[in-house]
Amino acid sequence: MGEHDRLVVDYKLLESSKKNLRDINRALNGIDKHHDDIHDIWGHDTIAGKMGQFVSNWDNYRRELLENVKDLSKHVETALTSFEKLDLDLKKASEKKRGQKGGN
Repeated sequence: MGEHDRLVVDYKLLESSKKNLRDINRALNGIDKHHDDIHDIWGHDTIAGKMGQFVSNWDNYRRELLENVKDLSKHVETALTSFEKLDLDLKKASEKKRGQKGGN
């Protein structure tokens, strides 16, 4: 068997992706807490109103983005768990097969 007929799973990449998605989720969830903090810095009611509209629109897109991040997180977690289980199952099957043959 050659190098190209094997599935190679990068567990470090999956783990770091899981962590990064968790960090993105945390950051996006925390943004709305700053909405009221910045209202006074604009100095003019019209500008503050326009920025308020922008933030409201951003909130809608942020919610959609959060849903996508959560979905992607679930897929990464499922892939990670499935590959870990498959690795363990293959290891057990290989050990069993070697034990039955009585060799290496």
